[in-house]
Amino acid sequence: MSPSPRKRQIRPRRAPVIAVVLLAAAAAAVAAVVHFTTAKPAPPALDAALAPAEPGGKSRGRPDAPVVVEIFSDFLCIHCADFANSTERALVAEFVEPGVVRLIYRQFPVISQLSVSIAEASECAADQKRFWAFHDAVYVRVQRGAMRRAADIDSAAREARLDLAALATCRQGGRMRSRVEADFNDGASRGVQATPTFFINGRQVVGNQPLDVFRAEINAARKR
Repeated sequence: MSPSPRKRQIRPRRAPVIAVVLLAAAAAAVAAVVHFTTAKPAPPALDAALAPAEPGGKSRGRPDAPVVVEIFSDFLCIHCADFANSTERALVAEFVEPGVVRLIYRQFPVISQLSVSIAEASECAADQKRFWAFHDAVYVRVQRGAMRRAADIDSAAREARLDLAALATCRQGGRMRSRVEADFNDGASRGVQATPTFFINGRQVVGNQPLDVFRAEINAARKR
């Protein structure tokens, strides 16, 4: 039997991400993280198919793709890393590259302050048009236990061939925090409580599900 989702308190939409992270870290000590759960509908007022492109290149795939998949993820979440390094790559090859799916990454840092720092750095990477390269470098490091310190952010940035001077300037003063908070607050308002959580044309799927589950959800979304 798979573990149950990591449960955490959702703060009001205006709460700073840092405060939410501290509460989530405390909850994490007594909760497990989900690997597989059952798909359920998202709140009907919100439709991921209408979601705009994220700033600085956090989406991949055709803008007019018939299916939009949003991923609410924490860069330090091991289940998110497992998804990114396996199922996500398969989905890109099978659905994104042929133009069926548009993939959008959304920030949902809940594990620690380092999660927030990586999310902010990824927004800087997006502005350098290197978001997905940084995303890949981070998740490979997470899977091998090499993303534990702030210095590891720069190591991942080097692996992703970012301009490190521009990255350092971008990260000063928490300039990217508002983008991270916007994603987090949107996810919280839509009922996201665990990572990874997906919205497939508005239908919520929680956890690193098997590839066949995503295939079925995507194909069903194409028919709706």
